Amino acid sequence: MKPALLSRIFPIAFLTLTLSCSKDDTEPPKTPTLVKHWEIALSAKYENPAPAGRTETGTASLDLWSDNSMDYHIMLNNLTGGDALTASHIHFGDPVTNGPVILNFNPTFTGSMALGKVTGIRQSLVDSILTQTVYVNVHSTQVGSGLVRGQMDKAIDYAVDVDLKGENEVPPVVTTATGRALLRLTTDKTLYSNITVTNVEAGDALTAAHIHSGAAGANGGVLQALCANAGDFGISKNFVLTDAVIAALKNDPVYVNAHSTNHGGGIVRGQIR
Repeated sequence: MKPALLSRIFPIAFLTLTLSCSKDDTEPPKTPTLVKHWEIALSAKYENPAPAGRTETGTASLDLWSDNSMDYHIMLNNLTGGDALTASHIHFGDPVTNGPVILNFNPTFTGSMALGKVTGIRQSLVDSILTQTVYVNVHSTQVGSGLVRGQMDKAIDYAVDVDLKGENEVPPVVTTATGRALLRLTTDKTLYSNITVTNVEAGDALTAAHIHSGAAGANGGVLQALCANAGDFGISKNFVLTDAVIAALKNDPVYVNAHSTNHGGGIVRGQIR
């Protein structure tokens, strides 16, 4: 073969061989790595408000992967007969706040269990799940707003809902006002509270709310302030508690008291214990 022809053929052959080798040397897809694992305690008493008479508990095991997918395994205990689980989501919200859905698991429940994977989660949502106050909620046919719930950003150590009534005051107060105190203590010693009082009579106004020491039928001193003015009612508040206050909250006779301009000693009250 003539040298001139060889000089034209050789570069073509070399290019073909190079492309073939490049295709063969392509790296296989990388196996996703675990970004974070959550083992979340679920409970009916963590709902806001807690559904009356329900005692279900459970766990949500979540694995977030580097390819922006999430595996979930949800298991409930002691599901009330006649009820059925219908949905589960991740929501924005601190322990006393109900917030919007940010990720739908779209689970198919088999009895009290569901497992599956969510793929293609956008990066901004991944960042929010990792850094914001978020919770898992599981819904049922009987409790559509949420049967059990658990925080993803921190663990709840103690939870109680307290109904507030004028008749619980010492002495009793005749009033149309009623209320509710949602109290959630997390393992980092933070107490989250949301105190709501409605139907306060015209000419009266809320002024404060506290946790007081004292058994039913007795008045006691302030243990922990919850609301300092009318604007603090109906919103999430949080306080870092001392060990002494935590011990009293969990073990001692204590109550929640809301005060008003016309009822400085207390307009509505409810026992925690």
